[in-house]
Amino acid sequence: MNLILDKISKCFGDKIVLDDISLELTPGVYGILGANGSGKTTLMRILATVMNPSSGHISFNGQDINDMEHRYRELIGYLPQQVGLYKSFTAEKFLSYIAYLKGLTKAETQDKVTEVLDLVGLSEQRKEKVGKYSGGMKRRIGIAQALLNDPKLLIVDEPTAGLDPKERIRLRNLLSRISSHRIVLLSTHIVSDIEYIAKEVLILKEGQLIQKDTPQRLLNEIEGKVWTVQVSEGEILELQSKYKVVNIALVREKYELRILSDTRPHIHAISEVPHLEDLYLYHFDEGASQDAAVKV
Repeated sequence: MNLILDKISKCFGDKIVLDDISLELTPGVYGILGANGSGKTTLMRILATVMNPSSGHISFNGQDINDMEHRYRELIGYLPQQVGLYKSFTAEKFLSYIAYLKGLTKAETQDKVTEVLDLVGLSEQRKEKVGKYSGGMKRRIGIAQALLNDPKLLIVDEPTAGLDPKERIRLRNLLSRISSHRIVLLSTHIVSDIEYIAKEVLILKEGQLIQKDTPQRLLNEIEGKVWTVQVSEGEILELQSKYKVVNIALVREKYELRILSDTRPHIHAISEVPHLEDLYLYHFDEGASQDAAVKV
């Protein structure tokens, strides 16, 4: 099973939002990283057929999706950033309604609703109104509705935005668990959401796909470029003016700085193992040095 994008571009007037994107996706989790305005949501809306590209072609298992029409849409599960929920419906009633819209029979619906509620851990809350759900539970019911048709391509846009760490971990583990026989495309700017579950990471910048590789191979790119050093308060501004300072922490009356630099930024700087967040800031560093937080 594969999904191939061939030179996909999208323009709004004179503004190029996506610029000549070509890639191949196979089963597993793909994380899309990019700053706001990088084209992540536009790309996902095109894959979900909510929006048409200005140019280029998309094929699924060798067939152009425009020729497949409804057959392609039947293979998609889509969770946008904002999903409409009927707050007065119970989870069971809401999912049954969505299943009807997706063309499932009454017999199929009963079994499938039970299956997806169990999968997202909401079986015990199936009779509760979704309007009373927490933010994390609402995102889980959103994923449940996307899974009703057993999609081969699951597209989820910023699924963990605004959630607490426990719910974020729950959701990303769920996406990892269901990815063995489907393509899961996860868009986020929360790097830790994909660091441990992504088969490959796609990095979008200003509408261009600048990198696509496994997390480890991407991290190899910045090996030897991540440093920590403990300095006095008076040295912070000088280092911030010269280097990308991505974190500042107060440690035993000294300030420990995490710095991205091609060369050793300070005589006492120690080379560190890079994380995916370092890679993100390496590419999207606007204001990072100025905004680095002091952690006590």
